[in-house]
Amino acid sequence: MVSVAQERFRLGAVIGRSFSILFGNIVPFGLLYLAVNASSAIYALTLAGTPGADEDPVLTLLNLGEALLGLIAAAAVTYATVQELRGRRVAFREFFGRGLSQAGAAIRVALLSGILLILAFIALVIPGMILYTMWWVAIPVAVIERPGAMASLRRSAYLTAGNRWRVFGLILCFVFAAGAGGGLFGVATGAGLVSIGGVGRIGIEQATTIVTWLWAALIMAGQAVLTAVSYYYLRVAKEGVGIDDIAAVFD
Repeated sequence: MVSVAQERFRLGAVIGRSFSILFGNIVPFGLLYLAVNASSAIYALTLAGTPGADEDPVLTLLNLGEALLGLIAAAAVTYATVQELRGRRVAFREFFGRGLSQAGAAIRVALLSGILLILAFIALVIPGMILYTMWWVAIPVAVIERPGAMASLRRSAYLTAGNRWRVFGLILCFVFAAGAGGGLFGVATGAGLVSIGGVGRIGIEQATTIVTWLWAALIMAGQAVLTAVSYYYLRVAKEGVGIDDIAAVFD
């Protein structure tokens, strides 16, 4: 095990450890987020070929409901990631149960930060980006330390202080990878449909919906893992604590 003294907040270390944990748990994490987004994806499949389907009010409501379910999933993945960093793999039932138990904390901090971020972005883009960077690890703080919604935002701001340019760079890397990967995934799907031939507009829209569903599940799981790993490395860099100290709250 790497000693605490050797750990620092380095982008390569955070990204590498996050990839390792994500793809080591791709089945349970992926299935969890596929389930989270299932209702809107299935409904969108039934709307294929319908004009103005993207503006359907039922689809909007389903997306809002799934956003809340996604926070429960994020709490679960945060717990599982902390245990992975500790060298312990947990079963789906265990980490999902932990996610449910901490769902309230994740939802409260996400709603509070979301409202404040919207106001900041309305005022000016740059303050919104700064706040998003400051609050990057607010959900792991809420799930692991449980200090309350506003205190979680303050705690995240404290942990990111001194490393915000690195955190911002990490966010940019994630956004770029999500966009580029989604584009490549879409192009590959389109090329595959063209090679098959005989696929109409409805079939293309349905295939696009399925691809989006799969990619969204991977990206959401990836972000949950990335924020949890970021939280760990920020705690180490800021406070010199080890993973056992961080995970002790779950014992």
